[in-house]
Amino acid sequence: MKKTISKTILATALLGMLFSCSSDDEGNSSNNPVNEDILQGDVLTGEITQDLFVPKGKYALRGAVSVKDGATLTIEKGTTFTVTAEDQAAGINLLFVEQGGKIMAEGTAQEPIVFTSENKNAEGGDGDWGGIGIHGKAKMNAPGGTSLSEAGQLPYGGNDDNDNSGVLRYVRVEYAGQASSDGQFEFNAFSFFAVGSGTVVEYCEAFEGADDGFEFYGGTVNAKNLSAVGMEDDSIDWDEGFRGSLNNVVIYQYDATGDFAFELANRSGENNASPRSKAQVSNVTLRGHNRPGKAAFDLKQGTAGIFDNIVGYNYDSMIFVNDQTQEVTNGELSFTNTFFDQYNNLVVNNVDQTDIATQLIDENPAASGADESAFANWTNFSAQGGFNQ
Repeated sequence: MKKTISKTILATALLGMLFSCSSDDEGNSSNNPVNEDILQGDVLTGEITQDLFVPKGKYALRGAVSVKDGATLTIEKGTTFTVTAEDQAAGINLLFVEQGGKIMAEGTAQEPIVFTSENKNAEGGDGDWGGIGIHGKAKMNAPGGTSLSEAGQLPYGGNDDNDNSGVLRYVRVEYAGQASSDGQFEFNAFSFFAVGSGTVVEYCEAFEGADDGFEFYGGTVNAKNLSAVGMEDDSIDWDEGFRGSLNNVVIYQYDATGDFAFELANRSGENNASPRSKAQVSNVTLRGHNRPGKAAFDLKQGTAGIFDNIVGYNYDSMIFVNDQTQEVTNGELSFTNTFFDQYNNLVVNNVDQTDIATQLIDENPAASGADESAFANWTNFSAQGGFNQ
């Protein structure tokens, strides 16, 4: 994600807009204010302050929907939320889960839960809406261990690495990445702010978003069966001390479109901030955009990471190593059981000319990568033919 935002601008420009749709209980039944205020017929809008169940159906997602501390949003399988063209034109539409709130979105392969847009990013450029952002209480490496999210200025971080923000299972997020009101950044499809390992993230797809597919800001959440297709920026991004795991991942980048498949950092300007980003990544297949000057992996700003069973192809370069020599030599950054088709630019060391490829990568032409069968029926990746497209 672009990092040029001003916190002051966002605090004044975004907060008022993002939560201008908060609930107004006047004149409503005190027995059920949430259902009357938040789920207005076929429209989900406003602040969710009490538990809310959304039955299977087709709904509009309008404005900044926020699940507050102590509340749980439960979404029945097979439900679709669409940002209309009218609501897109009116402002930013998104779904945030705040610290202490929960989302229970449990779809199935036959009946996934889908967040999409009416325009389907028809005009290109910025995405149509703001995606899903979850704020947890796990550790991250900002001074003091807490921070405010760039989107919405909401708090995240703490000391509970087992924090539970709910369940995302069989969830698709399409055409996200809308620009902020001041134009300084774009929202991701999925943003995980210090989300803890008690949270379940499985079978999720980011499709044709204008910014990152999945971004992890610290935290310890363990995610598996992730699909990122056609992202205009990075497919997966982590920083601020992310220490979870990513298992069984497919990334399909369109020709000449997008940035890195993985853009990975510890903390900008503080490479050795603690806790250090060091996720476990396994069973991954990457199809690249073959853009000159870009790579599958951009490793920077002190990140560590343990990668196993990685297959990548159709990239100009495979790995950029920026300031990571220390992590390579001490074994905290490594690729095992790995096969890349680009050997001329297997590793580009952007610090010095030392060849560290043999220390970093244990090659295996028989590496299998991701199990594509996990994405059958419910993803755009599968619908478009997987890696055969």
